[in-house]
Amino acid sequence: MSRTAKLSTALAALALTATMLAGCSTTAPAAADPTPTAPKPTASAAPEPASAVTTAAPDEVTCAAFGDVVTILGNVDVALNEDRMGQQEKNGWYALASRVLANVPSADAGPVAEALAAVKAEVPPAQGVERVTFGKPGGAAFGADLYEACRAAGFEVVLNGFTGG
Repeated sequence: MSRTAKLSTALAALALTATMLAGCSTTAPAAADPTPTAPKPTASAAPEPASAVTTAAPDEVTCAAFGDVVTILGNVDVALNEDRMGQQEKNGWYALASRVLANVPSADAGPVAEALAAVKAEVPPAQGVERVTFGKPGGAAFGADLYEACRAAGFEVVLNGFTGG
């Protein structure tokens, strides 16, 4: 597994853990009291069924993970354009990027989740080292709506260029 895939997996696991823990609370045990008291009645909403627990990621995690995808794509394109990579290697990296994209977590609803769903529908995960296309020739830049949804939510999609001169 590549470092980027491990990072994406780690971010997704961290987001899942944080989301699950956010719904939990603990109460410190009270100091020993020699006189027992009756429990105080409390008003509480009906408990949610276990199936209602969400594993949705916050928009920040979605936007950061999408940044991993565009980082792969951007660095591959630079290497290909500088003749440091051939078409077959590009196909392999793009196939990997499609699988990383398929694993980008999202919230259950909202503009970022909807934009991510549209991007995922546009680029299904490749099963092998096959040719994958990101974006449409003559169309808007790949993921333009997701970039905008992330920006509107207060998060930037970051492309980290690390290849080339």
